[in-house]
Amino acid sequence: MAALFELFYQPGAKEWRSKVGVAGKADGSGKPTTRLLAADGWVLKTDIARAREGGDELREELERMADLARRTTLWHPTKQWAVMRTSDGYLPLSVCRELQTLRAVTPLSARLDAWTRMISFGVQTHIERGVGLDLNPSNFGFERPEERLYYLDDETSPRLGWAELASAIVSRLPEEPEADDLALWRGWGAELGPILEPICGGALVELDAELRRYPLHSRFAERRDALLEGLARPRRRRAGRGEPELTCVLADVHGNLPALEAVLDAAQSAGVDSYIFLGDAVGYGPWPGECVARLAELPRAACVRGNHDHAIATGTIHTGMNSLARRAATWTIEQLGAPERAWLASLPLEHRAENWLAVHGAPKDPNRFLAYVYELTYEDNIQHVAGMELSICLYGHTHVPFVHERSAAGGIRKLRAPAAWALGERQVALVNPGAVGQPRDGDRRAAFALWDRRAGSMSFHRVPYRIEDTLRAIRARGLPEELASRLEEGR
Repeated sequence: MAALFELFYQPGAKEWRSKVGVAGKADGSGKPTTRLLAADGWVLKTDIARAREGGDELREELERMADLARRTTLWHPTKQWAVMRTSDGYLPLSVCRELQTLRAVTPLSARLDAWTRMISFGVQTHIERGVGLDLNPSNFGFERPEERLYYLDDETSPRLGWAELASAIVSRLPEEPEADDLALWRGWGAELGPILEPICGGALVELDAELRRYPLHSRFAERRDALLEGLARPRRRRAGRGEPELTCVLADVHGNLPALEAVLDAAQSAGVDSYIFLGDAVGYGPWPGECVARLAELPRAACVRGNHDHAIATGTIHTGMNSLARRAATWTIEQLGAPERAWLASLPLEHRAENWLAVHGAPKDPNRFLAYVYELTYEDNIQHVAGMELSICLYGHTHVPFVHERSAAGGIRKLRAPAAWALGERQVALVNPGAVGQPRDGDRRAAFALWDRRAGSMSFHRVPYRIEDTLRAIRARGLPEELASRLEEGR
């Protein structure tokens, strides 16, 4: 922190006076008491209204914020806080790498996607952490648009209220004076619907009232009506008798039994009636046999084969595996009996039903479990799924919750770790629920998704589990220490 602070004494440091006290679409802080100083790609921030005669109260406040930062990914990893002593008392300081705010995003279609991500971020944080964020585009940013979104503000609240959520949505309408295409706002409302359902209970009644109550110039009244129409668009369709209604989608268990049990407990509490397992029951983790047994007994389950499942079932542990994976696979083969290996070998490479496909890796890969869906391959894989006349491909392998979605018009939307998602008409999507047993997105909690088959929507979830039990078992069984450290870091 001291080394960073030195930057702001350099001649190149510049105070951002133009970004203070702004209103409307301009990028900056609406608080006239904010002070911003930029130097060499870093931004120092304080608020003179929060000055205190003594420093203890500020220290306690900033320590609570730093503790929240350690437990979550709300803020950028470089964010730090400090208390500065002045001649008049004490001021809170924060310093962080300069990020691109959502107000700087172009064109409008990209801004709409960014606003959707912001609102999803706020809803998910409220549900999972009991924390309310100030949902203003100036308060969110990223290093690059396709990467993780971060909160830039230093203030949180105990909850996200209806009025705050309504303001975050409706106040976007007048910020685009030329965007009079009502279909645009109707479509945005339809996108927000499934994101808001987890916090609104599906009815959206209270939020609807706040959206209508928000003060808005008559010039934009038709836009609000179109937005509300999109939000109210029916998202449920009737399921036939005996068809699955709520499905738990899970992937990449990797022999981590406590993580698997935590996910299955959460899924059962949610009332699931079916399961889709996207492969890699084993590999890396210390309970391969127990995880195979647990997965094999799941009711109404569609399961596919992962690359670790294939290697361990067939003994071809060299295929597409690094040295760490090979060491773990060799150990795992020694732990499993013939029935467990036979179950792994019986798993199909894919499962196709209705308008969806389940694979472990990339749908375009002939093996279905070796190639990855990532930045250079997702467009080809979406095209491949569309060519199969399917709407959804569920996949794992990357260990990161993600949705790649192509609209009917051909536009691509990328959602990393969304709170919720729904398939629109004539869309094609690749959906990854994240990893149960070995997350690699910086959040070490077990990940899974719930697919509401009637609504055509998914909600994405994280649950804590007894990670200490898994770490002890990895070390007790003589597995590589790196496997324990990766679990601890969620990487």
